[in-house]
Amino acid sequence: MVNEKSPDKLAFEPSGVSIVRRKARDYGLAVLAVLAAMAVRFLLDGFLADQPYAPFFLATLVVVVFAGSGPGVLATLLSVISAKYFFLAPIGSFEINDPRSLAKTAIFTAIGLASCLASELISRRRRAAGDAVLTSLKTQLRGEATKSLQESEQRYRLLFETSRDGIATVDLSGHIQDANPAFQSMLGHTMDELRALRYQDITPLRWHDAEQAIVRDRILAQGDSGEYEKEYIHKDGSVFPVSLRAWPVMDAGGEVIAMRAFVRDITDRKRVEEALRDADRRKDEFIATLSHELRNPLVPIRNGLQVLRKTGGQGPFAERAQAMMERQVEHLVRLVDDLLEVSRVSHGKIELRKERLDLAVVVDRAVDLNRELIDAAGVLLRVAPPDAPVLVDADPVRLAQIFGNLLNNAVNYTDRGGHIEVAVRRVAGEAIVSVADTGVGIPKDKLPHVFDLFVQGDATLGRDIGGLGIGLSLVRSLVELHGGEVEAHSEGEARGSRFIVRLPLATNLEANAPPPRSGPPAAGSPRRVLIVDDTREVADSFAILLETLGVQARVAYSGAQGLVASSEFEPELVFLDIGMPGMDGFETARRMRDQPAGRKAVLVALTGWGEDEMLRRVKEAGFNRHLTKPASMADLEALLYAAPTYPPPLWRAVA
Repeated sequence: MVNEKSPDKLAFEPSGVSIVRRKARDYGLAVLAVLAAMAVRFLLDGFLADQPYAPFFLATLVVVVFAGSGPGVLATLLSVISAKYFFLAPIGSFEINDPRSLAKTAIFTAIGLASCLASELISRRRRAAGDAVLTSLKTQLRGEATKSLQESEQRYRLLFETSRDGIATVDLSGHIQDANPAFQSMLGHTMDELRALRYQDITPLRWHDAEQAIVRDRILAQGDSGEYEKEYIHKDGSVFPVSLRAWPVMDAGGEVIAMRAFVRDITDRKRVEEALRDADRRKDEFIATLSHELRNPLVPIRNGLQVLRKTGGQGPFAERAQAMMERQVEHLVRLVDDLLEVSRVSHGKIELRKERLDLAVVVDRAVDLNRELIDAAGVLLRVAPPDAPVLVDADPVRLAQIFGNLLNNAVNYTDRGGHIEVAVRRVAGEAIVSVADTGVGIPKDKLPHVFDLFVQGDATLGRDIGGLGIGLSLVRSLVELHGGEVEAHSEGEARGSRFIVRLPLATNLEANAPPPRSGPPAAGSPRRVLIVDDTREVADSFAILLETLGVQARVAYSGAQGLVASSEFEPELVFLDIGMPGMDGFETARRMRDQPAGRKAVLVALTGWGEDEMLRRVKEAGFNRHLTKPASMADLEALLYAAPTYPPPLWRAVA
């Protein structure tokens, strides 16, 4: 039952004071209406001599309509008294001697009282209808509220039972009262086991003080804990991180009787965060290493330039400086190439060009390519060839890259005077190549991560390992592209290491043999070469290099200049830079192809980009070849001394 002082009571049931005020207003209206009728009667006395009750009749009707039956009865009585005393003979007396006056009084009284009775009956019917409507409305609202409560309870139970997040209710002493299946699974306990525990029992001790403060200062004081993180103890004793948010549970009187929490296991999220932190740390290490690796070659290159300037490019010092500078440039080129290879592998853009190969021949080639590095490091290399050819279907360039990186890694981590052994053999249908060294070894904790990107071993005292930590990652990726696998073994620090590459043997032994190598350069090499590059130092130095090879070179420093030079010079070979301001290399190539001289020229895109998307755009623009800066002498000579064919040959990329 609603309390009399409640807002609902005040809103729907008028107080005693308001009732009195309304009654006084209604009965006052009756008195005023009768007085007004008297005034009208006095004013119209000459016209209403035979109708003494006419104005009083109107006044009574007004009162009955607007004030109700009670004031209407009062107005009727006052009208009879006033009309008899002031307007019916004998005037000034309440005696009625005239039968006609008596009849008029009786008729007026009957009509007035009948009007009051009718008003009362109508009012009661209205109240009864209103009560019926109100009762129906209350019943309907009560039914809807009950239905809504039931639906809300059903939705909560559905959420409770099916939620992937844990939901638990604990009383104020900390005992667990209820928990959904997700919470039970999260902790590894049954519901009966949980009811015997407090939330403190499933929380590591280091969290107790902080969580008590959250319960006191947030849940109970503010009604919401906000989202916070802590740890839970699984039934098996393991500890795992969770994120939760809790609210108080109140009874009908508004008193807090329990707390309800929504809990989420964030183990996977924490692992991802740790992986991101590790990746960020490795990125910083990589940037620092890259900066170091790019800066180091610049010092001998600068020193070599000073030597060449001092000696005029002549004498033994100049020769040594030139050799040193060539080695450092090759080192820089290898760094850039490795970075591009990582990008291609990570995006799945490596395309293998497989041939039937003898694996021992590929290994020998890789050893020859790295012989200078091995000799300079002062390590002893032994190659154990197989008893018979070991044939594989593989990309020779990629295999040479694999074994070259493994040899480079062995040299970097082996002290002077150490040993490196490379063995090729055939075992149980597999081609196996092992690269073993007597170097610093690999710590047990780092062995599982040795093939991860940007991972490097620790530099020992006095050793500059060099590299970017991507060589072994490339090895694994390229081996897996060939359908093989690579393993790393080490007995620990200072115990050396062994890398084993396993590749599938060739299955069809009658497959076509590798294509023969091309013969010597053909005669009729192009003599007129145009270089278009907006960087003057690059264009001029390239022209000087080409002129030392016996060709006639001309330089243009923009696309527009290149078009003019092409029309005047009619070059047989054009090297075009792509990234020029204004008219870039693509547009220059398209316009050059529209010129008579440009239709016969071999167009070579010379750029700093080597991605597949760049190669596609180069081909679409009408280029015949693509070279990545800096171009090797072998690639340049292959273009300069190739026999010209017209129209120009089909497009292909030169690595």
